[in-house]
This record gives sequence, structure tokens and C-alpha cells, in this order.
Amino acid sequence: MHPSTSRLAPPIVLHLLLAGLAWLFAAGAALGQPAQGGDAARRIALVIGNNAYADAPLANPINDARDMAGALRDAGFAVTLLTDVDQRQFQLALREFGERLKAAGSGGAGLFYFAGHGVQIKGRNYLIPVRSQIVHEDEVAYAAVDAQAVLDKMESAGNGTNIVILDACRNNPFVRSMRSSQQGLAQMDAPVGTLVAYATAPGSVAFDTSRTGSPNGLYTTHLLGALRQRGLKVEDVFKQVRAGVLRASGNKQMPWEASALVGDFYFHPPRDGGAAAAPAAAQAPAAQPAPPAATLDAQATLDDALWEAVKDSRSSAELYAYLNRFPSGRHAREARRRLLDLAQPGGAPSPSVTAALPAALVPEPPGPIMPPGFTTPPPRTSTAAGAYEAARAAEAAAGARIEDAVRWGARGGNARPPDPRRNSTGFAEGDRYRYLKTDFFGPGSTTDYLWQVDRIEPDGSLWVNGGRQRLDALGQRRGGNDEHTGAWLDFSPALPLLEAAQRGSGLVLPITTTVRIRDASGQIEQATLAGILRTSADSARGPRGMPDLLPAVKIEVELAGIGQRTDGMTRSLQWKHTYWIALPLLLPVVIEIQESADGLTRQHTRHELIAIDQLSLADAASAGGRR
Repeated sequence: MHPSTSRLAPPIVLHLLLAGLAWLFAAGAALGQPAQGGDAARRIALVIGNNAYADAPLANPINDARDMAGALRDAGFAVTLLTDVDQRQFQLALREFGERLKAAGSGGAGLFYFAGHGVQIKGRNYLIPVRSQIVHEDEVAYAAVDAQAVLDKMESAGNGTNIVILDACRNNPFVRSMRSSQQGLAQMDAPVGTLVAYATAPGSVAFDTSRTGSPNGLYTTHLLGALRQRGLKVEDVFKQVRAGVLRASGNKQMPWEASALVGDFYFHPPRDGGAAAAPAAAQAPAAQPAPPAATLDAQATLDDALWEAVKDSRSSAELYAYLNRFPSGRHAREARRRLLDLAQPGGAPSPSVTAALPAALVPEPPGPIMPPGFTTPPPRTSTAAGAYEAARAAEAAAGARIEDAVRWGARGGNARPPDPRRNSTGFAEGDRYRYLKTDFFGPGSTTDYLWQVDRIEPDGSLWVNGGRQRLDALGQRRGGNDEHTGAWLDFSPALPLLEAAQRGSGLVLPITTTVRIRDASGQIEQATLAGILRTSADSARGPRGMPDLLPAVKIEVELAGIGQRTDGMTRSLQWKHTYWIALPLLLPVVIEIQESADGLTRQHTRHELIAIDQLSLADAASAGGRR
């Protein structure tokens, strides 16, 4: 059943829904929009899985790494997932990891996970990248990554809690060319505030499950199960893992940890928030901020509250409002089942709904079927004059507010001024655009964000979101925060997207721009990027309230250059941006961003326009109606 054809919703339920939405909006602002990251930036993880070893390929590590990345994201970590990395990519990833940990501050938590080959040489552990050309034992130190470097990065960051997980205790792939007969990894001393976990005891080799057809290694299989349990301290997580692996391997493999943690750490804190609200504050001298999981618990509370307001509703609009806010929520399956029930003909309201209705609005039970020739008596009219019409008007007003919430989310209040200023391109103050972002570099997680034109300058350029985005008069970005990484970017000149779209398909244009990037640590990187812009005819899905497919101009931009940072580091940047512009919509309908540095993927995201409020479109529609 479409929302516009839903039956009369109980006023009490509407009141609860609107109250729940108001609470949701207020809480979203207070929590800094946790659904889009929030405090998750204070939990940082680097996850690496290597399969493609030339001499000794492995079957499980990439699966292990991907599943671990998903589990850690569920636990509130901002995760960088890398697979089949070579030595340079490994080292660059560690450097980036260290910088992000420093930016997280003393209250942050870091986690490093590696699945692949590892060896010990003279009491030191080395993690083996792919494409390493190792022939003799003395070459390992120069062609692999010292595991101590991971601990050093985490210790120098100065954050409160660090966890290193090494699922790398497999057979030595270079044993024939090495003098040492030592197997597995050597035990490392954990710095203060650090836990180091091994898939098996030092000097031992892990049980190989690749021949059993299991998608995950034995150790990571049990780690994934224990990590997702709520209320377990990190030490208890690894105790469960140890017990499970021992049982499954017939006591042949015993996981091992070396811990110097101070205070308690939870992947998923208890529901009551007790010990989890301040994991180390009671035992560490410095006060610790609440962990990201507290934010996740607040979202669960909001999920429950909104569902409580709509669960007995007969209005599909209210159920859609819940599903729009929590598409994978705790009650999403039940909400979809309720929508199916409402779509059935002749469905009677549930007793709880009927009990909540005023007596005047309780629907009459169906009467007997009259045989031919009999006159059906007129319906009983117990509703006071005008009450029904007033209730319908109230429902319509509430439905409009709900529809606005569905289209614009928690941050989408209409802020168009009474007499908005416009520019020659067609932008007006108050124009707003809501995008859905999908992160393909991770597990496909989605978030949404809003761009709203706050001010039009005398030269026609735009201030968006209070100046967090600066666009030229054509709506082309001159500077602003990257909606995925949060880094500030300046373009000089802006990429000529609308100009290219107006010229149509078949355009091939060499372009050059200088970009300055300021990251969370304050480092500034500058690069002159050069490449090609191409256009072609295509189509793209339209936002809510528009046709499913819109004719569009597809604009492909490929750029490359060398970035120079203020700390002296240089790196090779490769960007491929693709935009779909469907005129007269002034901002892209779809954006796909792929960026890498030194061959290492940095971002792969897709941004889809899902709601639009562009005044020039409304003007065109009104003019068409007058004709």
C-alpha cells in the first residue's frame, strides 16, 4: 500500500511518532550524527589479508580480513581494509594508521589485524607482503615488515588502548632457504596499554583449515564469534577464542596473548553502559571519553523508541518513516511484515490500535450481507460534525511532516528564506540536495548527507552548509570538506563539470587543476593534477519524486600527479571521478569517486541524489502548469 492511500492513522500514534521523530532529530544533533561516523573516528583499525604469495599461496586470509573488517565496523571502528599488499603499500598503510591514531588522541583505541604469512628470524617477527623476492634468510628484514614497527607506531601515537592480532603463525614459506628451524612467531613484549594476540602459542604453527573448505581460518572463525558478543571484556573475548580453538583442533592449537592493558575495553559494552561508559577512567589517571559503542547504544535506544511509536499503526507512511531511518534496524523485518499485512484487502485493525482510538473514530464491524431487493440502512453517524474532517486534515499535516522526514532525514529542515537570493545559473538560497553515500572500499555500508545553499555571494558563488562547502556560480566545487574522509580540499580551478554537461556528449578535454588537501592531523598536501575529461550520453536514477531514469551526461575525469606534504613526504596520486548530470538539475545525480596513492586504494565511494528541493525546478513546474 502506498503511503498516500493509507487508512486513517490513530491520532495518539501520530503524536507518539512525531514526538519520537523530534527526539530522534534532537538526539542526532546531540550525538554528532553517529550514523555517519561520529565518535567512530576515535576507534581506528587497520586490517590486512594477504593470499597471493607466489611460492606459498593461502586460501583464507582475504576472507578473514574482510569478515574482521565488517565485525570491527559493527563495533564502532573506522576500518581501513587492504588485501594482497606489497611491502611499500604495507609501509604506507602503517604510516597512515599511525597518523590516524595520533589524530584520535589519548582517548582513542587502535587495532591492527594481519592474516597471511609471518616468520621469526633471530627472535624478531616479520610479516610477509605479497610479491616479496626473498631467497635467503638475511633478506627477510629488507623485504618484509617488522611486526615491532606496528607496536612502535601504536606506542608513539599515545592513545590509551591498542590491540594487535596476528593470524600469521602458519608454516614458514621460505624454510628451505633459511638456516633457522624456528616455527611460528616469537613472543613480543606488549607496551603499556597494549594487547598482542597470536593465533597460536609462540613457536607453534596454526592449524590449516583451507583443505576443509572453510571460508575462514580456525582462529578467526572463533574470534569473529566472540568479538560480536555484547558485554565481554577484551580479555574474555580471547579466552573464549582460546577455548574454542583448543576444542576444534583437538588441543593441537592454543591461541596466546601478551597483555599490558590498563583498564577495561569492550568491543560491545553491556547494555546498561555501566563499566563501558568509561572503559579506563576509573583506573587510568587521565579521564577517558565515552567509547563509540555508547553512541551505538544510543542509536539502538532511538531505534526502539521510534518503533514503539509506530508498531501498532495502520498508516504505512509511519512504517515507511521508521524504515527510512533504520533500513536495517532491530525491527526492520517486523516493519516490513506489517506493511505486507496492511496491503492485504479487508485487514482489520489490531486490538491495540482500536483501543487507542477515540470512540467516535472506532470503525464499525462489517454488517450482514443483504440479499437482493433489501435496502441497506444508512451508516450510523456518531462522529461530531467536522470531527472526521478535522482528523483527516490533522493526518494530512502529520503525513506531510513525515514525508518531509522521509525525504530529508534528521537534518533536513527547510531553511529557505522568504525572499531568496538567486544567481544567473539558477541556484537559490535554501536549495537543498540529499545524497546517499555507499562505501565500496569497506563492506558496502551506506550513510547520507545534506548540501543546502545558505548564501549566494555577489559574484554568484555559493556557500553550502555554513561554508563547509564552497561552490562557484556554476555549482562546481572550489573547496570544502570531503564527505567521506573529512579532509579539506581546495581546487584551483574547479573541475568544469556543469560547463562540460552543457556542451553535451562527445567532449574530450585536457584539464589541469591544483589541489590542496588538509587532513585531520593538520598536514597539508599540494599536487598539480593533470588528465582528461570525457563526456558521453547516459541515464541515471532520479531522486525521490522524479522519474526513475533521467537522461544524463556522463562525465569521466582521470587525473594524476605527485603530492608534496608539509612534512616532506611525496606520493603519486591517481584519481578517477565519474559524474552523471541530468539538466536542469544543477548538481550531479550520481558521483563515483575512486582515488589511490602510490597504487594503494584510498577511497571508492558512490554518491546518489535521493532528494532535491531546487527552486528553479519548482518555478519551471509552475510555468508549465500555467501554460
